[in-house]
Amino acid sequence: MDNEFYPGMKVFLDGEYGVVLNDYSEWDGEYSDSNGVKYQSVPYKLYGVIRWDTDDERDVEDWRGVQGNFIQGGGVEIDSNHTFIFINDDGSLKK
Repeated sequence: MDNEFYPGMKVFLDGEYGVVLNDYSEWDGEYSDSNGVKYQSVPYKLYGVIRWDTDDERDVEDWRGVQGNFIQGGGVEIDSNHTFIFINDDGSLKK
């Protein structure tokens, strides 16, 4: 598993399957050091909102910025061909 989530990534953790949604936080790349000196880094989008494969449309967890914890907890990326029971590949509920 790489160091970043991406939209559509299929994952498994604690006996549950899920998909990373297209929700993200955006960072403009600007930061300051302890002396108040401003720097500019590369802006990016931070993904990691996971919709779990259950029939509860609110079964979503936010793992943005803590992928290391996800991996340490046993979370893995699974095969993109995995078929969910309750959700579509975009995280919407199946009809």
